[in-house]
Amino acid sequence: MELKYAQTLLALSLLTCGAMADTYNDATGDLASPTFDGFTHLDITSVEVTNDANFVYISINTAGDLDAVNWGKFIVGFDTGRNAGDNSVDPGSWNRNVDWGRGITDFIGSWTDDGGSGAGAELRSFDGSSWGLTDATYLGGGDVTADDSGHAGGTQMLAVSLSALGLGNGDTFDFDVFSTGGGADPGVDHLSRMDPATSDWGMTSIAGQFMSYTINIVPLPPAAFAGFIGLAGVVGIRFAKRR
Repeated sequence: MELKYAQTLLALSLLTCGAMADTYNDATGDLASPTFDGFTHLDITSVEVTNDANFVYISINTAGDLDAVNWGKFIVGFDTGRNAGDNSVDPGSWNRNVDWGRGITDFIGSWTDDGGSGAGAELRSFDGSSWGLTDATYLGGGDVTADDSGHAGGTQMLAVSLSALGLGNGDTFDFDVFSTGGGADPGVDHLSRMDPATSDWGMTSIAGQFMSYTINIVPLPPAAFAGFIGLAGVVGIRFAKRR
């Protein structure tokens, strides 16, 4: 078992070393008053994005306690450039009242229902003519995950596979994140804007300029490579002696 563990650790370490997170800050308190007064769990303060060899990790930070409420949703819209995209949030499913100002090729629709089912997410993609469901946390395909362990601190954590987005090392994608309610609600707070994106539940929210992120798969430094080779060798010797 020790040899197998060492070999697995070595393989994972050689494949990738995580990149440093990029932080995208948003204004605090930029929700339209009085409609959204008190909805601090929808007030995005920042978003952190990082990646490894297989996934993009997204942490959405808010001013409120997500454990204290039983509703709230966060949508991440991606423009990967693989097609012209669509200026909607899949009318057949999420159907949010949002004007992205451009086409998006994929989005994660996530929920933070701690009063009910915790955290969950769907990944939907546009093929150039229509939207389709790529994966969901309730399907367990592994292309999208959601984590509620940071909810007390106001953080919703998501992960999406690079392969599902059609991305690889060195590729850049544009994105925006917004908070929302249910039904055909607008984006209450957009990461892309420092001012209110909408004035009321019935009014379309308007996105600002998208953020950009570049996939950076950091190779293991040669010294660390040598160290892991040595570790695997030592464990291998110990394993042989025990046999």
